[in-house]
Amino acid sequence: MMLRSHNLGQAMRYSAIAVGLVALALLAAESAFAQDKTTKPDPANTLAGKIKSVEKKGRTLVLSIETENGETVEQLLTTRTPLMIKGAGDSGFLRPGAVVYTKAYQSKDKKLFGKEFKVYLDGSRFRGVKKGKTAEVLEVMGVIAQLDKEQMTINVGRGGPGIVQLEEGYKVNIESANHALIVPGADVVLTGRPTRGRFKATAVEINLEKPLNAEKYFATQENGSKRGRKRSRGASTASKSDKKSEGDSVANPFAEIDKKEKK
Repeated sequence: MMLRSHNLGQAMRYSAIAVGLVALALLAAESAFAQDKTTKPDPANTLAGKIKSVEKKGRTLVLSIETENGETVEQLLTTRTPLMIKGAGDSGFLRPGAVVYTKAYQSKDKKLFGKEFKVYLDGSRFRGVKKGKTAEVLEVMGVIAQLDKEQMTINVGRGGPGIVQLEEGYKVNIESANHALIVPGADVVLTGRPTRGRFKATAVEINLEKPLNAEKYFATQENGSKRGRKRSRGASTASKSDKKSEGDSVANPFAEIDKKEKK
């Protein structure tokens, strides 16, 4: 009986040691996984530079890009290439009908104040108000219904209209996928992978060098739409599928917040 008890105790000690080793291994693996999550993206998957020239070939654009290494590469842009164009704009982009997004500060008397506004020139289907990182910040996105020099009324969907005060010295930025905005001198970042000696881009982000002038932009858009109406009768009537797909190429600023709330 004593022999059996001795063997049982020895087996239990070995078992405890084994459990400890497994726990250490799991901790090491978890630590390595955590470090792997914080690693920066592989630079081989991006290519950055400046646009030297833009050439239009039918519905395709050919961008000549001078990379950070001083090399010159060409990138084809089609209507299917995921494209994000960002830039600064003036106050003229804030107008009734525009889709706008802002992180608004909420005062103690529940008034909202916006310092920086992003206008989605291609439109967007997303509407709403979300809580920011702090209790005093709300993320607001919707269509501008009314506007004056001091405040704007934004239609945020089911929540009804919301009023955001315009802080002094507020800034306006724009986002679009309109090929016509691409000009030489802009910074560009291609995301993709090298393939057979060439870089194959799966997404393109362009940051405009010079701020956009709203008056010139909308005048150009109006002239373009007039030419389009002359070429095709009834072109002003959008189909249901067109309306449904409106804003598909625009990033949803509420997506990450939605994920966190679901968790």
